[in-house]
Amino acid sequence: MFVKFVWKPALVLGVAASLVASTQQPATRPVAHLGNLSAYGPGWSTAHADARNSDYSPVRGARNLTQAWQRSFSGSIYLGATNDAAGRAYVTTNGTGCHLHALDMATGNTVWCSSEVDERAIASSALLDQEGHAYLADGEAMHSFDADGSLRWETPIVGTPLSAQFTPAGNLIFITHIGRVYVLDRATGQPVLPPVELIPGAPDNDDTRACMRGTAECPAANTLAVDLATGRFFFTFWDKGAPSAGIRAMQLDEGAAPAIRPLWTVESLPGGSATSPDLSVDGSRVYVGDNEGGIHALDTATGAEIWSHSTGYAAGGSPSLSPEGLIMPSGGGDGALMAIKDMGDRAQQVWKKDGLTNRGIPTQAAGGVAYATVSTALGNDLVVVDTATGAELDRERIPGLTIFSVGTTVGPDGTVLVPSITGDLVAYRPAQG
Repeated sequence: MFVKFVWKPALVLGVAASLVASTQQPATRPVAHLGNLSAYGPGWSTAHADARNSDYSPVRGARNLTQAWQRSFSGSIYLGATNDAAGRAYVTTNGTGCHLHALDMATGNTVWCSSEVDERAIASSALLDQEGHAYLADGEAMHSFDADGSLRWETPIVGTPLSAQFTPAGNLIFITHIGRVYVLDRATGQPVLPPVELIPGAPDNDDTRACMRGTAECPAANTLAVDLATGRFFFTFWDKGAPSAGIRAMQLDEGAAPAIRPLWTVESLPGGSATSPDLSVDGSRVYVGDNEGGIHALDTATGAEIWSHSTGYAAGGSPSLSPEGLIMPSGGGDGALMAIKDMGDRAQQVWKKDGLTNRGIPTQAAGGVAYATVSTALGNDLVVVDTATGAELDRERIPGLTIFSVGTTVGPDGTVLVPSITGDLVAYRPAQG
């Protein structure tokens, strides 16, 4: 039996009018952590690896891989597969039948799948907590599943999120594509506070193409980043009538009187943004891309721009950010695989491989390696590169006509999962010897 919590959309908490204006208030004092633990499960437990959206794995990456298995699903895959310490990978699709699949990472076989979510669940990766529960929204509700696939609870929502995160207190936080912010108790699905409407009364339209590019028809097109030390969160947003998209910072208070208040707004992402914001390890900087080839570093306390760097193309996904500040942008058009470094007051290109056309979202891992999809005459290959130099360490064929990979992820044992927009998921494990 599961709990179905029915929530009637509420009015904004008196903050809608102030969201448009940019304020420069400092964050509240750091949130106390019980035992310094977070709700995130071990492994790649959320769409972009962690609360910071780093697309980086602390697992020491293998420098030589071999294909382990391949699965082909009906429909498409839009985001990377999450995974847990129990050896399962979770992938969402929009084909017929099940839209959430839990797979054995060793074999690729289905452990369970669920049709409880509709096809708009493809917009999110399953979020996994320490207890082995999965959280996934579709176009109607946020759902929570037990480790065996049974439904724990569902809470109706308005709009479709592009993946969820956990808060410092372990609640669930997400923003639907029309700009409604929800905070739910992860044990029950009950709202912690009424949803905040960033565009009051916005209709629940369904323009998936706009969400893929982050244009005006999809105001909140990316995954929010959360600072677990302060409760601040950051997200891209194209406000109604605004000339361009921007990035916003808000403060979540999870005390006796839970509340959300705006911190600052910067409307400087021309053409929109297909990149989720990334936070630096120390939480002092947020990185975000636009649709005209720019990557920007902003001060998280004020929104002030620290530097801006042109990659020469519009990235089709989020960048990977290492703890040392090495940034690998996603592919787009004929953009080459490259790495840039945050040098403090500026960005510097570390290397660029004109012979490697980037066809996906690269992922960095501990040990100075990265995994990237690059085009070939026959389709795409997965390459392993040295992040310091860009030197190619290994190359593996990606079977089929994959077009573009949509979020390479790394498992606790070093298995690399490469999903494609065509509905294929290929696993590569560290090679022996």
